[in-house]
Amino acid sequence: MVRSDFQCVKEGHPEHHFSDAFTRERLLIFGIAVSTLIAFGATTFCLSTGIFIVFSHLFYIPIILAAYRYPERGVAFAGALAACYLAEVFFFSPGNGLEIANALLRIAMFFVVAVVVSNLSGSLQARESRYRGIFETSGAGIFLFSPDTGKIGEMNRECSAMLGYSECEVPFPEVPAIWPGYPGLAGALEEGRIEGLDCNLAARDGTPCPVLLSASLLPGRREGCVAVTGTAELKQMENRLRRSEETLRVILNTTDVGILLTDPGRRVVEANTAAVRLFGGTGREDLVGRNPYDLIAERDREAARAYRKLALRGEGPASGECTFLRLDGTEWPAEISIIRFAQDGAAPGRLVLSLRDITERRQAEEAMREEYLRLSVVNEVVAAAAASHGLEDLLRVSLAKIVALLGFDHGAVYLMRPGSDTAVLRAQEGTGGTLPAVVRRDDPFYLDFVRAGAVHCIEDFPAKYPGSGVRVLAVVPIPGDDGPVGWIGVGSRVRKTITRGERGILFAIGKELGNAVVKGMLQEDLEAALASANRYLEEANAAAAEVNLYVDILTHDINNANTAAMGYLQMFLESAAESDGVLVGKSLAAVYQSNEIIRNVLTLRKLKSGSGELELVRLEPVIRGICSYHTDARIVYDGADAAVLADDLISEVFANLIGNAIKFGGPAVEITISVREEGEGRVAVTVADTGPGIPDDLKPRLFERNQRGATKKSGKGLGLFIVRMLVERYGGSVRAGDRIPGNPGEGAAVTFTLPRCLPAAGSG
Repeated sequence: MVRSDFQCVKEGHPEHHFSDAFTRERLLIFGIAVSTLIAFGATTFCLSTGIFIVFSHLFYIPIILAAYRYPERGVAFAGALAACYLAEVFFFSPGNGLEIANALLRIAMFFVVAVVVSNLSGSLQARESRYRGIFETSGAGIFLFSPDTGKIGEMNRECSAMLGYSECEVPFPEVPAIWPGYPGLAGALEEGRIEGLDCNLAARDGTPCPVLLSASLLPGRREGCVAVTGTAELKQMENRLRRSEETLRVILNTTDVGILLTDPGRRVVEANTAAVRLFGGTGREDLVGRNPYDLIAERDREAARAYRKLALRGEGPASGECTFLRLDGTEWPAEISIIRFAQDGAAPGRLVLSLRDITERRQAEEAMREEYLRLSVVNEVVAAAAASHGLEDLLRVSLAKIVALLGFDHGAVYLMRPGSDTAVLRAQEGTGGTLPAVVRRDDPFYLDFVRAGAVHCIEDFPAKYPGSGVRVLAVVPIPGDDGPVGWIGVGSRVRKTITRGERGILFAIGKELGNAVVKGMLQEDLEAALASANRYLEEANAAAAEVNLYVDILTHDINNANTAAMGYLQMFLESAAESDGVLVGKSLAAVYQSNEIIRNVLTLRKLKSGSGELELVRLEPVIRGICSYHTDARIVYDGADAAVLADDLISEVFANLIGNAIKFGGPAVEITISVREEGEGRVAVTVADTGPGIPDDLKPRLFERNQRGATKKSGKGLGLFIVRMLVERYGGSVRAGDRIPGNPGEGAAVTFTLPRCLPAAGSG
């Protein structure tokens, strides 16, 4: 407090100059100085008068005062006084050694007193400084007052700041001005200590200051001590905590996760709305107080205890799955997470249980397992069926797989032909009773269990069909285009029913096998028809061989006769008169027509027979060979020597195109043949002429059979039809156009494309 007084003087508080502490300080310094002067004066007087005994005791007074006030310098002060005293003794003593020895003994006592008082004073000041530090630095506001006068003597910084007073403000107001409730509690304070009083102090500006107050009288009961802690922030924190609790309560009651809080006694102490709903309750009171293990299915209680032990050991949230019981006794699966709830820094065993209903997830997992089983069984059956050879093997292998994979004892497959009134037993598995070889469509078994097209489970099969040895039977229809083409029957001697999942698997198997069975039945029909057709084909081939022999003889003889006739007519035409030449020319044209018909017939025969493989053919030799037959026609060949994929009939393409151009263009027609290579490995060939051209309406159907247009020229319309057939045989296409685009009257142009063929490496 002395340090604070000096600080207040420096800060300009003159009213504090005559405070009690400052006065005590000045008086103590004054006493040290006066007692020192008196001791030296008395010593000088006594020594000068010959008195050597009493005067030295006067030095104890300044030594004690200096050691008390300045404990760290008390011994030094005592040494200074001792030196001065020893000097006086030497100066005024008669010179005998006894007085000097007494003086030295007294000086030793000076030092002893100084040391003792300095130590005691240092300890007192250290303790006072410690308590002063606690008083000044305490987080609580503290003020000291006199219970007799009610005046406040001291107030620490925290209390001054709390009430709005200056730290150096003196005098402070009386206690009732700061603590309005003090008069009514003065008697209680006299009787004992006041602790944790929630009240309001009055600040300097009159505003209330909420605090928690504790008061007691100090030893001696002449001074009271009051400690106060401001509760404004605490109340704000309480309000924030209350709002946080309300927010947390809203969150807990709106989440779909059930929350249970259990105490160390294994009782539910809190439950949110989701937990009440999950357990089928109407309010939290339905769950609070219950043992949480009573809410768990008995088979999962050991697992729940293991989760609880993990959580109590602090090994993080213990998670798993358990089956819980609703209040009505029904079970529901949940995902559970247990975590230890620490309270006040301790772990009293409270646990927080988070519950999430996983009924839908379990159902989805079950559906996925059933679907996986269905797919695996169906895949195995289908794979076995795909590896089978023939319908009989397919039915036998598939039925064996179905019976083995699904755990049945018996199995049978019946098939029926379209239009047939009966179903025939085609495959059988197991050691069941004797099955009928044939079942009619009007049989009640077919009408009741097969015709509807769905899987039927006959659980009372022995009652309807005694002696069969089958307890339960499943009938699986095999679908066809116009209804079931048969059914699969599987049965068991020990089962009571067939599950919904197994029925789905059987239905999927029947659906997957339907196409294979229908194809197998069609294949059987086709094989029977093929066997019958082969017999007719052998007879037809024999007849065709005989006809071909006649046609070969006919075409060979006619061709030879036509060749000879054309030679003679040509010779006569060159030497005959003009009138005879016209008749001979007509005769020669008829022979040429006959030759063309024979050539086309032979080409069609080769096309129909499909004989010969495609190979590399160079176009230039083929084109020049055809041009050599028409020496009197004007034909220009323009293009590279390209190689295409064709056969020896390709010459017929050029023969027909050049022949048509000469036939319809007349003797003066000019024909141009061009060959060019295009992208994507193709070769385009164009045969253009200066004839009358092709009408636009005829171009799309020009290459169809018997299309001749409006011309009166002779012919059967087979030439261009054969051209199209040959080009398409080689993998190409053909189209008709104009020599000059947009001008049909300026001549025709026929273009066809063929696949280009590259010569093999090392070939010529």
